[in-house]
Amino acid sequence: MPTPPLAEPGGAAVSKPATTELSAGSASRYVSTLWPLLAGVLAAASFVTMDATIKTLAPRYDALQLSFFRFASGSVFAVALWLWQRSALPSRDAWRLHVVRSLFLLVSLVGYFFALTRLPLAQAIAISYLSPIFVSVLAVPVLRERPSPAIWAALTLGFAGVAISVLPELLAIRAGAGDGHLLGMVAAAVAAMAFAGVMLLARRQANRDAIWTILLVQNLLPLVLLIVPAAWTWKPLLTSDIALIASAGALGTTGLLSLTFAFTRLEASRVAPLEYSSFVWAAGLGYGLFDEVPTVATAASAALIIGGCLLLLRR
Repeated sequence: MPTPPLAEPGGAAVSKPATTELSAGSASRYVSTLWPLLAGVLAAASFVTMDATIKTLAPRYDALQLSFFRFASGSVFAVALWLWQRSALPSRDAWRLHVVRSLFLLVSLVGYFFALTRLPLAQAIAISYLSPIFVSVLAVPVLRERPSPAIWAALTLGFAGVAISVLPELLAIRAGAGDGHLLGMVAAAVAAMAFAGVMLLARRQANRDAIWTILLVQNLLPLVLLIVPAAWTWKPLLTSDIALIASAGALGTTGLLSLTFAFTRLEASRVAPLEYSSFVWAAGLGYGLFDEVPTVATAASAALIIGGCLLLLRR
């Protein structure tokens, strides 16, 4: 609505500047965008810290049992949060999407945990960055989103960073010196593709179920699906590992909760590249916990990835 004119002391009428209203509107849009972006960064940090926790357990358990531990401990937090909120359970029609998303999540986690048993943390994280690229490309036909040129530029920088990180291993494989990591790299790539499906379905479920319901179902369903496979290769649980397993569940729950919050409030193609910020965490945790010294390629990769995130935030 037009702003009514104000009277000067001499009687002349002047229009009140509209800049205040415009500034208030811009600030509101900025804040409404900032929170989902921060949630995306928190999700990335939570997931990579969970990955480091799982990697400390990897010498004692296989990928199936590690995945079972993750969903079992995550279910404790998910059930507690659901009992607190008492959100409605999915409708009959919505269960199909939940089952499909749980299968994608299960494939993603088992594949990625297997990769952690074969690869350095930073390298596994680097390959996982294929997932945002899959999301942003598939969001166009699946979700009918139209990514801006800035998003494509951010994804290009991120992909270049991933390529620089992975290239030394590919060259070693070609020379016949790095075959031991090949299976881990393939598993990480498959996990990235499966997780892209998880993120796309999170956006599709945005208006169907409450975030607490999604969190509950996406922990319990994979847990049920893992009971028999994990029991087949089960190894006795060490009491000293219980705290690590509990922390992995807490971190995974925080990550899923933050990721779902971000995707239900912002375009998938804009949230997905924020996963690149976890590379810095991976390099630091890999060095501090596993004596994995970041290489020049790792530093160059991180610089490109961070540049992509900055482009995204300036959109």
